[in-house]
Amino acid sequence: MKNKRLLSPSEAASELGISIRTFYRWEQAGELHPVRTVGKQRRIPIEQISRLRRQGKGEQRAERCALHARVSSIKQEQDGNPLRQTERLEEVARARGYEVAAVITEQASSLNEKRKGMKSLLALIEEQATDVVLIEYPDRLGRFGLSYLEQAFRWKGVRLEVLEPPKSLEPTEELVQDLLTMVSVFADRLYSQRANGVRERVKTALKECEAAMPASAEGSDGTSHPHHETAP
Repeated sequence: MKNKRLLSPSEAASELGISIRTFYRWEQAGELHPVRTVGKQRRIPIEQISRLRRQGKGEQRAERCALHARVSSIKQEQDGNPLRQTERLEEVARARGYEVAAVITEQASSLNEKRKGMKSLLALIEEQATDVVLIEYPDRLGRFGLSYLEQAFRWKGVRLEVLEPPKSLEPTEELVQDLLTMVSVFADRLYSQRANGVRERVKTALKECEAAMPASAEGSDGTSHPHHETAP
């Protein structure tokens, strides 16, 4: 069903898994509070449907899940990274008993405020068309401010689940990672302008920053921890 803010009685009954007769009985009992359109048609706000689901009313259905996959570069997109992400997410969603309601993929920087994929995801949450948002890594959704997004999702009754939560970093390590992300984003912009000289200086600076990271960023055996594909 197309995402709607207001549902007809038959649509609302279908969403709840009840008969239309039960729908009217619930209305008379005060469980549902329809609004009237300009044409005097009875409509049910989607928020009421979500409330009843949370209270265990109606048919017990699988939780709806929105999958979100993102890569930062065109090369990652061409290499099939978004497809691999979504395949892993779909596998986990099935294992957890979720109903996949939407699959959103995008190629964009996490610092891009005009990301179409993020806007699509927020629209789903606003319409309460999903119960869970599933992502691989925290930075797939956003490198900064993820806790604010998670809180905003909760206000709409939506959970954010991350397959691989972030590892705990020392303050210095976290600062270095944040700086590397920002430098990478601006470097991508410079690449598009063919600024070869600046490009080489950025590469050199990145290597120097990585080499200067504290030893605590390494494993107990002296080797670095494996990283997933960079997604600034």
